[in-house]
Amino acid sequence: MSICLDLRASYKQPSEQTYTIDGKMFESMEKSIVKGGDFSVTVRVAAAPAGLNVGIKIKGTAVVECDRCLDDMELSIDCNKHLGIEFADHSEDTGDIVYVTQNQTQLDLWPIVYDYITLEVPINHTHAEGQCNKEMIDTLKKYMVSDSPKDDDTDQF
Repeated sequence: MSICLDLRASYKQPSEQTYTIDGKMFESMEKSIVKGGDFSVTVRVAAAPAGLNVGIKIKGTAVVECDRCLDDMELSIDCNKHLGIEFADHSEDTGDIVYVTQNQTQLDLWPIVYDYITLEVPINHTHAEGQCNKEMIDTLKKYMVSDSPKDDDTDQF
């Protein structure tokens, strides 16, 4: 499944379509920080002077790996994004504007939606305190180095 936008349709009247994204969509992405999830993606398209205005609302849960214990954890994602699509003599993605050629009939929005989801994942993602895999936390404690000197340490600078 993909999220294909018909570039030849008339969007004088705004159009809205909702898609369901599940873990299978994420399997196609190599080395993804998002391992899976369930999302509702609503795409609203309206005509614009130079092309199309596209609003994308993403709401759901992403499955990522906890940075601390390496077990899977869920993160809530809820975001609204805006994308402009303009017709040009070349194809290019500049972030907020995607340029498509005049002869292109469809645009797959899945890679863009995927980017929006992954950009919502915080840099550090860990379980709430006390929810990590206890066995892994116990193993980590064996190898952790303390920042504070011990009471009996007499070799201080």
